[in-house]
Amino acid sequence: MAHYVGKFDERTMQPAYQAHSQSYIQTALIDHTVGSVHTGTHMCQLAPQGYLNPHFHAFEESFYILQGEAILIIDDQSYHLKPGDLGAVKVGQVHAWANIGSEPVRWFQMAAPQPKPAESEWRDTYFLKDGVAATSGKPLDLTDTHGNILNHFDVGQIPPPGDPARATTGAPPGVFLKWIMDENIGAIHHRLLFIEYQPGVSLSTHDHTFEESYLILSGQVEAVIEGERYLAQPGDVLWTSVGCFHSFANIGSEPVHWLETFAPQPPREDVFRFKGVWEQRADELGAIG
Repeated sequence: MAHYVGKFDERTMQPAYQAHSQSYIQTALIDHTVGSVHTGTHMCQLAPQGYLNPHFHAFEESFYILQGEAILIIDDQSYHLKPGDLGAVKVGQVHAWANIGSEPVRWFQMAAPQPKPAESEWRDTYFLKDGVAATSGKPLDLTDTHGNILNHFDVGQIPPPGDPARATTGAPPGVFLKWIMDENIGAIHHRLLFIEYQPGVSLSTHDHTFEESYLILSGQVEAVIEGERYLAQPGDVLWTSVGCFHSFANIGSEPVHWLETFAPQPPREDVFRFKGVWEQRADELGAIG
């Protein structure tokens, strides 16, 4: 099965939508060029005073602010966002960005269905005529999002090891898994997760009925993908296709954190298909594979 391992390199970031933006750059992390069918992820950045004018897509788009401060317009609402703020823009929903800070604002972006390639005959991103990005907005208030899909999550919100709150995620011991964007929050086409592995923790070989991508934020994790071994560190990007067997282990001395995407959204049951579990069941029943 197909998979990909690469690294985010800010030197690959290039201007985009130049007729409708100022000081906006981006680079693809996962797209059709690496074999992906459902997933499109980018690293996006606006320099101080930069903007990306009002536009909409024929795909769903989520974002996670990594650094800096930005004003995001969604329809007629304006929000002042900071690191750890995140959200999703629905298919066809008008939105715009502006950097009001003194440093670049950078965010991780996930799109599903996968955006059309630049050379495609059909455009799936459209800019409003004479649209202008706002330069002010209220700080994100999760009690009053005006119906928009917005949230906040950062490392400081992860319960410490031994805290019973870690067990509520449904993850194995030592693994913290937070669904920061999914169908329960309002997304339709994908999920976005924030994950922590404590030192010495591992997740055994498994596969899925959907594509996954991973952006390593801190620490180091050993990934075994279809029998190939990789050491992933901050800035590394991985992708596994539908049915691709993979496993992870934190072999470092510090917790490892990463952002993970699912596309399409997984089924209600049997999200993880662990190879060892099925082999054990076959042995117990005397079955032959």
